[in-house]
Amino acid sequence: MSRKFGFSWGNKPTYTPAEKKGEINELKAQLKHAETEKDPAKKRDCLKKVIAYMTLGIDTSPLFTDMILACATKDLVQKKMVYLYLCSHAETKPDIAVMAINTLQRDCQDENPVVRGLALRSISSLRIDTIVELLVPLLKKALSDQAPYVRKTAVIAAGKLWRMSPDSFESLGAGDKLQALIRDPDSHVCCNALVILNEVMAKEGGVPVTKTLVYPLLNKLRDLNEWQQCLVLETALKYVPADEDEMFKIMNLLEERLWGANSAVILAATHLFLTLTQNLPNLHRQVYSRLKNPLLTLIATAPMETAYTCLCHIKLLISREPDVFADKYKDFYCRYTDPSFVKSLKLEILVQITNEKNYKEIMTELSAYVTDVQVDTVRRAIRSMGEISLKNNVGPGAGQVAVDHFLEFLEMEMDFVRSETLSVLKDFLRKYTDIKLVERFFPVIVKNWKEMEDTPCKVAFIWILGEYGEDIDDAPYILEAYCERSREEPHQVRLELLTACMKLFFCRPPELQPILGKLLHETIADFSHADVHDRALLYYRLLLVSPRFAAKVVCCSKEPVDTFETNESAEIKDKLFEEFNSLSVIFNMPSERFIVECDGVIGGVEEEEEEEEEEEEEEEEEEEEEEEEEQQRGLLSQAKLKPKPQKAPLMQLIPGPHTLSAQVYEQQWRDLEVCATGDIMTRPGVTSEAILQFTAAKHISCFASGPAGGQTSKFYFFATVCFPLSSRCEKFF
Repeated sequence: MSRKFGFSWGNKPTYTPAEKKGEINELKAQLKHAETEKDPAKKRDCLKKVIAYMTLGIDTSPLFTDMILACATKDLVQKKMVYLYLCSHAETKPDIAVMAINTLQRDCQDENPVVRGLALRSISSLRIDTIVELLVPLLKKALSDQAPYVRKTAVIAAGKLWRMSPDSFESLGAGDKLQALIRDPDSHVCCNALVILNEVMAKEGGVPVTKTLVYPLLNKLRDLNEWQQCLVLETALKYVPADEDEMFKIMNLLEERLWGANSAVILAATHLFLTLTQNLPNLHRQVYSRLKNPLLTLIATAPMETAYTCLCHIKLLISREPDVFADKYKDFYCRYTDPSFVKSLKLEILVQITNEKNYKEIMTELSAYVTDVQVDTVRRAIRSMGEISLKNNVGPGAGQVAVDHFLEFLEMEMDFVRSETLSVLKDFLRKYTDIKLVERFFPVIVKNWKEMEDTPCKVAFIWILGEYGEDIDDAPYILEAYCERSREEPHQVRLELLTACMKLFFCRPPELQPILGKLLHETIADFSHADVHDRALLYYRLLLVSPRFAAKVVCCSKEPVDTFETNESAEIKDKLFEEFNSLSVIFNMPSERFIVECDGVIGGVEEEEEEEEEEEEEEEEEEEEEEEEEQQRGLLSQAKLKPKPQKAPLMQLIPGPHTLSAQVYEQQWRDLEVCATGDIMTRPGVTSEAILQFTAAKHISCFASGPAGGQTSKFYFFATVCFPLSSRCEKFF
């Protein structure tokens, strides 16, 4: 049974090309057989096999002529399958497909409205150039057909006609007829007409929404399905009431839409309520209160995916009016069965609605999530507690509550809990700078410092040592342990380690002086990361200028941070409110950032052409770089150099490995012009090894040296980083 149609369900087809050809020929013989014509059941089975093969991608075009002949049947099921086949193959065989047009035109005059609608839908779906002139007279009659199904199909066919030939659409006067069909008593006809007109008039902003248009649509909302209700509510967004009385009438009429079972209808009605009252601040806040209960009911009863969508919209609403949902904070508590994406969003909402009245209950609830089985939820809960303690509307008591919870977290035997807590403390201690409040952390932090492995955790811990190292007895020795293995640490830790050592040096100089000197020496000589090297060089030069000046720069006075910057902007929020009840709210970005439309098609040809142009430009740049590299490699690959080369800059590095014999190298070296020479007198007793050690510390390397006669020595230097010799250098020599 699994190979009834020549394929295995769930696996790749097992037939060979010869088998496929044989089965197609067998089907062709069955379609022509007299018994098949007499038995409707056999005919249906044969057509089902054809559709099945076509769905699998098998070439069924040899059956095209036989399928056209099969159009002449009164069986509605057979007609549907034959019309589906014709619409799929008409583009590949337009000459033969014309033979079926007479049958389709005849079916458009059938007494059965289902047959008329099916024939009209099929003929408008044929991808043939000559179909436009045949479709116009059929549409003219079908748009005024007595059967609603035919009128609905004619409306959709009018949209296809507009895409194929806008001039024929205008000559038919389809726009005016569709305008009249918006007031059709059948809901499918009027809503389809509204959609097609919005597409046709997209450049003009869609259908002009007037009172005579929107009122009949609103009055028939109860008779519409969910998709149609959303369409009507979106259309009503464009209507501007004449006065407040008219606005209240519309809102009273739509209030029952808020208590429906469909989330799309509820959110569409919410969008309409917010739009109608956007210029009335007091009434706008009352609307938030009225919307609260329907939205909370929806997130409690809807599936998780729908609940997530609703939570995204609630989060956007709370960004404007956080106090509206503040008394319902328990509705946003995480349930054990909630997926991680829902829990994360609920935690963000809890942070937004926290105020002075509910922060204790919310922080107690968040502390319970630390034992959750999902690590991401645990980390997010700890970050949420830190964000709540940094809010300005929670009062000074939130800091003390947070300290108590953070101390419990640091005592736990879970590395990721301690790590996340330390990362949160870095921002917490920027606001709460009272030493009496924060000194309770120090013994617990120092106790477990060897078990820290996460980079953010190490960065936060080292920052605490730099800021409060004066009150932590073991701070210099812990920093010394980090300095000994600094090359093994990531650059974030090394950057923070440099700053912490500099800060603590000015508080406890006897203990930090050897540690800082060794760290600066190793870091300046290390070029593995530019930021680390540059910061070490900056601190070194500050100390050379003046230690007091360096202390003012590094240990400047700092005010407690009251407000922390967020990534959200008012402009983006306003755009999201304009695109309420859309994917923009889910993605938290305006639609212009993730939708590219070219001639009505998302991601059109222009986008592909731009990508091709970018690829060509990249290829050209790569070719130019390769040519330059080849030219540079050739500078020293020649056997002989010009006797008088052009004057080179003071320092020039020529990339690429080269293999030269000693004689050739010496000859090339002698032919080059000397760019700079100098004589330096040294104190008696200074050896060549001491000079080389000193220049190496200043990033000046020597690749050749030797005696030049008497007590004079000759050195050939090259440098990778050059800076003027300091006064210490002069004293050394």
